[in-house]
Amino acid sequence: MGRGHPPLPPEEAQLERGLGAAWPVALGYFPVAVAFGALGAQAGLSPLWVQLTSILVFAGASQFALVGHLAQGVPPLLAALLGLLLNLRHAFYGPALRPYLRGGPLEAFFLTDEVFAVALRALPGLPPGERRGYFLGLGLGAYLSWNLGTALGVLGAQGLLAFPGLGEALSFALPALFFLLALHYLKHPVSLLAGGVALGFHLLGQTAWGLFLAGVTGLLGEGFGERRRP
Repeated sequence: MGRGHPPLPPEEAQLERGLGAAWPVALGYFPVAVAFGALGAQAGLSPLWVQLTSILVFAGASQFALVGHLAQGVPPLLAALLGLLLNLRHAFYGPALRPYLRGGPLEAFFLTDEVFAVALRALPGLPPGERRGYFLGLGLGAYLSWNLGTALGVLGAQGLLAFPGLGEALSFALPALFFLLALHYLKHPVSLLAGGVALGFHLLGQTAWGLFLAGVTGLLGEGFGERRRP
């Protein structure tokens, strides 16, 4: 009788499990990354530069904002600072995951809105020794999808841009995905309040500040709730 493969160590098994759990995020990221690659090429940026932003930055909203600002002639340093402001909401994701995951530079790099939503739901049910592997697999799956989509968008920019409405249609996939992932949390009053803050500021044309203040609202609300619990 042939021998089967030996079982993987727990962390490697969870890495594989995290990769498997990443498919909804990867499916949502791929079309948005294609749109980003095509728009970056349309803005006149070199294919290498566009791809490097996905490899080194891996922050969809900030990357779109960066390309838009550079295309409008905004100085690179100012464009980078505006992108940093948009990403300030990530400062509030870490404390929410801290009870379940001891983070490091790699975990911080992989932490996106959608990865956060999936991880926050899955990590509490995993043994402490298996959480890091799961999270890294989840983040790696999202990262690979984003970079593959960017490459396809850059290489196929001419064909994609022949259809003017295609970029908008592809970009809609990401907010739709995040909404579906967030449905589980919308029964909580704090989540509803934070979402209302983000939506209100977005309608006022201040999306970056809305995301930042929504994060503050969520963090303060959860802290207040913890104090009131017996």
